[in-house]
Amino acid sequence: MNEILIANGFYHLWQTYLFEQGIDWQHIDFLKDERSQLTHILSLPIDTQSSYTLFFQVIEKTKQALNCPHIVFEMARYVRPEHFGVLGYMAARSNTVAEALQYIGRFSRLVIDGDEITPMQVRRKDDVVYLCWPFLQEKYCLISELTNALMVCLARQIVPDYQFPLQCVHFAHSPQIAVYHYQKFYACDVLFNQPEYCFGLSLSGLNLKLLQADPSLMQLLVRQAEDAIASKPRFETVAEHLHLLVAEYLRLKEQAPKIDEIAQELHISIRTLQRQLNDLDTSFKKIVEIERMKRCEHFLQNNIHFTDIAMRLGYSDQSALARAYKAHSGQTLLQRKQGLKG
Repeated sequence: MNEILIANGFYHLWQTYLFEQGIDWQHIDFLKDERSQLTHILSLPIDTQSSYTLFFQVIEKTKQALNCPHIVFEMARYVRPEHFGVLGYMAARSNTVAEALQYIGRFSRLVIDGDEITPMQVRRKDDVVYLCWPFLQEKYCLISELTNALMVCLARQIVPDYQFPLQCVHFAHSPQIAVYHYQKFYACDVLFNQPEYCFGLSLSGLNLKLLQADPSLMQLLVRQAEDAIASKPRFETVAEHLHLLVAEYLRLKEQAPKIDEIAQELHISIRTLQRQLNDLDTSFKKIVEIERMKRCEHFLQNNIHFTDIAMRLGYSDQSALARAYKAHSGQTLLQRKQGLKG
């Protein structure tokens, strides 16, 4: 996995946190090795992006030097919209919570980006709406925790406190400090080791009017965000991006996605997606089948029953799975399973 990039606003927030503690980071010994890189990054515009690896090193050293295991929650106290760049201003100036969520899903790459970063997704189940994103690696737990805390603190600044719609917070990793600290900070149900990260918001809260709404400014902000996204490096092909999205869909929902669902995630029309894939001599159906077979291999290696595999990959029955696997690999499911035992 390639290095991910984070908004420089995270670095600026860290600097603000130290300033509020009466600490000048340029004169502390434990960051002498990172000093030149930090000086450069903090001289860049706050809405540009820089290395997450460096940020992780800096936060870990700061946490240890200040003996502050809950530094994520301490830093979150000082968050402002500009720490998320243009997306922060868009969220703050949106008319409703629903509109803010729409922009967060559409432009989240402006805050955290990388080859394997998928945009935040908005899903609904019963009377709860979930803003979700997948687990990547253990070393990214810090940025997930910090992003969660910052988003909640920023939301509390722009949503009337007595109407705050947060119902639950899910983490895909284990708690990094005592669970009590999470429960106190979020003031709602907090679960760990979940299939993905997500916020759960009450459906009734989506139409809440935000305190700093500014529709006229939003038009300018949206154009700025669209220009910023357009100027960012793209995945090598739309097919590579699609493989990632389909694999994640299969892992989380245990069924095959439909092309309209994926096109919506990519913010393009079905016809445009089909044309782009045709230009690359592939199709949505081919990509879905490839990812299904990859997932099938995973289940076979974990000794999952054929019937369960078929159900979890969205096939009508075991026979349909068997035909697809034979066409893909030239082997039967039983031959592959026996080969794994050998």
